[in-house]
Amino acid sequence: MIGRFGWMLCALTAFHAFAPAADRRHDLDNLLKILPPTSSKMSGRINAQDRTWEDWLRRTGELPPDFDLMPSQPMLPDPLHHAATPALWAKRKTWIHQQYEKWVIGAMPPAPGNVRGTVTSDRSEGSVRVREVRLEFGPGHRATLRLQIITPPGNGPFPVFLTNHLRMRPWVNTAVRRGYAACIYQALDPIYGAEDDSDKWIEVYPDYDWSTIARWAWAGMRAVDYLVTLPEIDKARIGITGHSRNGKQALLAAAFDDRIAAVVASSGNTGECTPWRYTTDPFANESIEQITGSFPHWFHPRLRFFAGREHKLPVDQNLLMAMVAPRGLLMASAYSEAQGASFGFEQAYRSVRSVYQMLGKPQNLGLSLRAGEHATTAGDIERYVDFFDTVFGRKAFPPEETWMHGYTFAGWQALSGERSAHPPKGDLRERLRWALGDEPPAVPFPLVKTLGRSARTSEGWLADLYRRPLTIEGARAAALSFGDDLKGDLYVPANGPGPWPAVVWLHAYSYPTGYSRYAKAPFEALIRRGFAVLAFDQIGFGSRIEHAREFYRRYPRWTLGGKMVADTRAAVEALAALDAIDSKRIAVVGYSLGAKIGLITAALDDRIAAAVAIAGVESLRNPSPETEGLRHYSHLHGLMPRFGFYLENPSALPVDYDEILAAAAPRPVLVVAPELDRYAPLDAVRALVTSAREQNPAVDLETPLDFNRLSRSTQERAFNWLAGKLGL
Repeated sequence: MIGRFGWMLCALTAFHAFAPAADRRHDLDNLLKILPPTSSKMSGRINAQDRTWEDWLRRTGELPPDFDLMPSQPMLPDPLHHAATPALWAKRKTWIHQQYEKWVIGAMPPAPGNVRGTVTSDRSEGSVRVREVRLEFGPGHRATLRLQIITPPGNGPFPVFLTNHLRMRPWVNTAVRRGYAACIYQALDPIYGAEDDSDKWIEVYPDYDWSTIARWAWAGMRAVDYLVTLPEIDKARIGITGHSRNGKQALLAAAFDDRIAAVVASSGNTGECTPWRYTTDPFANESIEQITGSFPHWFHPRLRFFAGREHKLPVDQNLLMAMVAPRGLLMASAYSEAQGASFGFEQAYRSVRSVYQMLGKPQNLGLSLRAGEHATTAGDIERYVDFFDTVFGRKAFPPEETWMHGYTFAGWQALSGERSAHPPKGDLRERLRWALGDEPPAVPFPLVKTLGRSARTSEGWLADLYRRPLTIEGARAAALSFGDDLKGDLYVPANGPGPWPAVVWLHAYSYPTGYSRYAKAPFEALIRRGFAVLAFDQIGFGSRIEHAREFYRRYPRWTLGGKMVADTRAAVEALAALDAIDSKRIAVVGYSLGAKIGLITAALDDRIAAAVAIAGVESLRNPSPETEGLRHYSHLHGLMPRFGFYLENPSALPVDYDEILAAAAPRPVLVVAPELDRYAPLDAVRALVTSAREQNPAVDLETPLDFNRLSRSTQERAFNWLAGKLGL
């Protein structure tokens, strides 16, 4: 029998033999300083001994891997790495399976091979047959799992709609109406009002350190063990699905069991179809830190070591999804849900599609990004069954491929006709304008002086979904129109007429929610200090998420980054015109993407009195191979596509952040560079700041012990600095 950590612990021990224990202890100490304690108030168990990650650490004494010895993969790992043929891909799948168990879910037992089922109830409900079945398996048949099998009238064989959603969440109704046998297995979170049969397997299989998500998925596989013995079941047409946390386990079951012919992964997001590399704080969704902190039992505790070091994970969710190929896989989520990551979904989809194409079944892969929030509707379930029908050859429905972003560097080249770089040799502002593209001429927006009198524009229905304006303690909100028919929310102190110093708040890569998510705390902190705060969504984000999809078709010579800077400058102009705002004290504060846009705007616009750039400065001319480098701008987010011409020679790039920082002189600029920011090595940022100070001594640098985050402590340091510089 495999030991408690089995082959995984042996592999880790061999790996760690090369790593000084003191270095790994230091990494763990930093994690414990940075990460909040994990929750002990959850409905499941990590294992028989541990309730929290900290409990597991104390009991096992496990240390993080030596990250210096692990290769960095800032981009998604290539599923076809050394596996460009079906035969090589089969070997690659074995490696992915092993690595996924090792780092993400823990070791799962092999199929028990002794599953037996007892029908405990057989009845008719209307015209359908409902059977309750008790499965017994494993050592001494001590493991049990309850199933409910629902079959429509007739002899079959019926395709299967397999899920762990109970009938109180009536996903199975639609499938049964459409001629499917439904099978519900009772391995699920007890929050749904039923006992989790898989929890007791911890004692039945004490030699395995599998996580809760792994046990739920393993339960789905055991349901398949029984289903394939039934004559009325079409063994070649078994589809599995689940929503949210249940989407995570459904994908895992399909990846590890080839008998499952199709899977619809529905809004599982982090730990499902969102790659871990795109769950970091700049994306404002559910990070490794959050998911392993709130639900430490869902994944193996070892995963938490990779908080802030997602680029060190040997595997990512795109590799797990690729294991389903060439069988059916629908990646489904809402592009506007708070925990969503439409950008990450699209990057994963492109990666997984390469495997489906190699195996000759690209039609079996779908991407569905719907409007709305997290919950599904009856229409969504109909589309999920449509997908099963199409993959199973029952009926042909239009293929699912919904893009929200769709940007590629090659696509931009085709639209713009650009094949090489031709930057000007003038001053920095001229070179910056080249990087930002050819901004078309525009008519200025009519300015108003009275607060609340400029509300002729709208953010659309998504602003209602985000419940804007936000409720900010000590503030009142007013609409502000500006730029190209845009609307922002201006939050001003509730008392007093002003004029107030103001902050233009610039959000991170929060594609689904724009500025809304996580904004309440920093806005209240700024309001307490006497600032007004103007917030709006950049193009391609939040209420404007759909606006970037055709941007380069409409403006092939401009750039998304250029549009963001133009919009920010228009916001500053509208803000400065208000009698209630002190036009001499307008600052830009940005995190991640917002830091980049804010600094570039400050370099081009002298009306900005100060700038705060949190975790957004990195070396462009000397990018670290551990980071996305210029690809971040040219190939991933499409901010400044012309940077893509310098991938092989970044030192020749016409601009870098030290020049941008210097261009703000003599105005003060604060750069916040977390020590453990995987996107920007601290030494490189220090060098940029040192260079910038030769022309702008007012550039300050803060280096908190942190990952790339907008933590409360970082906010306090940054806002206190800003208040001091603007005389508050």
